Parts: sequence; structure tokens; C-alpha cells
Amino acid sequence: MSNQDLNTILDNIWQHLSQSTDDLNHPWRLPSLSTQGLNGPTVRTMVLRSADPQKRILTAHTDVRSTKIPGFRNDPRTAWLFFNPKTKEQVRANGRGIIHHNNKPAQIAWNETSLENKYNYATQLPPGSKNDKPTTDQIHENSLANKYLNFAIIQCDITEIDWLQLSSNGHRRALFNWNGNTWHKSWATP
Repeated sequence: MSNQDLNTILDNIWQHLSQSTDDLNHPWRLPSLSTQGLNGPTVRTMVLRSADPQKRILTAHTDVRSTKIPGFRNDPRTAWLFFNPKTKEQVRANGRGIIHHNNKPAQIAWNETSLENKYNYATQLPPGSKNDKPTTDQIHENSLANKYLNFAIIQCDITEIDWLQLSSNGHRRALFNWNGNTWHKSWATP
């Protein structure tokens, strides 16, 4: 396999990541995001909100009151997992991230967020708060104005990508590492 194949794989990864942010049915739209929590590793499903191949950035939205925020601020390392069950393609993307809260990037994202999704940040209690009964605890539209303060962006600078193609004809694996200027590309044993 040639170096061009590695270039094509990396281009395809970023193309699919970008497509998944607009395609509600794309299998990479709902990746798993792992971080180091205060009590050890933690993983959750997130909605991928943007993918920028030129800047190598993946973003998701979150509630700043979430229990993941203190751990994330303590240790900004992230690991994303994407899997397409139809093509049997897995991508793991590692990097470091920052939380944008109550600043220009957060305001821009908030303005682009649908009203339906803004309700996710309009709960009176922080995510994960215990209740006596099941509840969505979402507030009506007239209370949304001050709930912007619950909204945050997790912006991750991706520095490593591990691609795995599963196949009954033999698996293939490629590694991509950002060296500060360009991607170092190599094949790896699956």
C-alpha cells in the first residue's frame, strides 16, 4: 500500500467527521468521548458538533455544571471513538481540549444552536442530580435567556488518529500523528 493510500484514508476520516455534524443518520455523529474524571477514566456519548480538518479540531456541546467539567479542567486529555457498523471502520482520535464558557466561541455556538437543543441547558439542577421521579426538568422558552450561562463547548485539538478497517479478508490499520507541522502517517499491525 502506498503513501497515497494513507493520505486518502486521512482525508476520508476528516471528510466523514465533517459530514457527520450535518447528517443526523451518520454513524459518527454520536461518538464516545473519554476523559480522565476526578475518580478515574470516564466515557460518555456526545453529539459531534463540528470537525475542522485544517485546525484538527473536534467540538461538542455540554452543560458547564456537568460532573465531567472539573475532571476535564484538571486533565485536558481526550479520546474520541467513532465506529461505523456497516463499513466496520473504527477511528480513535486523541488530543487535548479546552472548555469554552461564556466567551466568544461559546456565544457563537449558542446563537447557532436550535431552540430545541437550548432546552438541554435550561434545567434548574445540574446534569446527574438525583430526583425522586423521572423528569426532564427542562424550563420553558421564557426562561432560556439566562440559561446560556450553563452552556459550554468542549473543543479538542486532535494530535493522534488510529484508523482500523475490519474485514474478513484481513484487517488494516493506520496511525496518524501530528508533529506540529504535518501528519506523520504509517501503517500498523491491526
